[in-house]
Amino acid sequence: MINIKIVVANYAWNHLGGATLVCAHAAKAFLDKGFDVIAVSLTNFNKNEYLKEYGIDLKNIKVYSLISKDPSAFSLYYRLIYWIPLMKAIKKEKPQVLFTDVELYKPVLKLKKKIGFKILEYIHFPYVVEKDKINELPIEYIKALKEYLGELKTQYKKYEKHLWKYYYKFWLKLYKKVARENPFHYADVVMSNSKYTARLSKIVWGREPIVLNPPVKIKDFTKYSTKSIDQRENAVVMISRISPEKRIEEAIDAIALTKTKPLLRVIGRISPYNIKYKKYLERKAKEKNIKIEFQCDVPREKLVELIARSKIFIHTTRGEHFGIAVVEAMAAGLPVIVHKSGGPYEDIIDYGKYGMFYENLVDLSQKIDELLK
Repeated sequence: MINIKIVVANYAWNHLGGATLVCAHAAKAFLDKGFDVIAVSLTNFNKNEYLKEYGIDLKNIKVYSLISKDPSAFSLYYRLIYWIPLMKAIKKEKPQVLFTDVELYKPVLKLKKKIGFKILEYIHFPYVVEKDKINELPIEYIKALKEYLGELKTQYKKYEKHLWKYYYKFWLKLYKKVARENPFHYADVVMSNSKYTARLSKIVWGREPIVLNPPVKIKDFTKYSTKSIDQRENAVVMISRISPEKRIEEAIDAIALTKTKPLLRVIGRISPYNIKYKKYLERKAKEKNIKIEFQCDVPREKLVELIARSKIFIHTTRGEHFGIAVVEAMAAGLPVIVHKSGGPYEDIIDYGKYGMFYENLVDLSQKIDELLK
């Protein structure tokens, strides 16, 4: 009997987050079915971290990687060589299936014909990287991109000046060589994380992926689900990577407008690139006389405990692709307030059926007061 081999590929297994957790859960599901699983990552990673933080046992997977540590510069270019360890793994292992959530697999397509493996691609968001092509797309897509990334002119401004212009131009040339175009032309199965993402994918590529929501480990949280609001601290909690696109400053502005003035508790990972953003948030909170508490890079057990101590969960990211943190908070028994956009609004609270939503800061402040009074 031939053992079925499945390659699960993501360029950043060493960074635990929503995307890599999808891959980790996929790998574990394949292992549980008795398949041989091979993980591909640009940078090597510690499999024990997944067991420690999320209870996902990956000790029986084989790993192909390129280097032991992320480079400190040229990260955009670094991702473009993701196909090198992927090519090596496919040549050596000759798998039946490739599961990937990264579009940079064009160089291995010739092996697909030769070996005959199937490609399962998981779409987190249908990004269009060519700034000139974005404006050619329907307004619904442009609006969604602006909601998540902010003003597009600001996003690309850096790459329009001086040497950055050539940095981006050369990167784009290389990107086109390694990135597949329409995934429906190359992958045998295309999936997406939400109905929201699937709808936008259809706008960009003409077809709608199968919706497969990211797995969420809720057992850690449900033991607190019956804890009454009186047993919790007067705190509003956010679970968010501490990064500008998460719009944490909007939570500060909204709480400044409330009558109840709760503590703002922010739990999330932070990279060295976003230390300035954190300091900006601290200054802003101080100026507005808002109590803010950062809990950065805390263990999973601590994260669960901090959420369970809080009264309300808010999610200020606009155009979020899905929103695992929203589901986790709901599992812990917290009422949730999300922005009226993206996966949290459409897929999770079902347009207001299972949670509250807001459209502006005054609206958000009023809903916080409504829940805390």
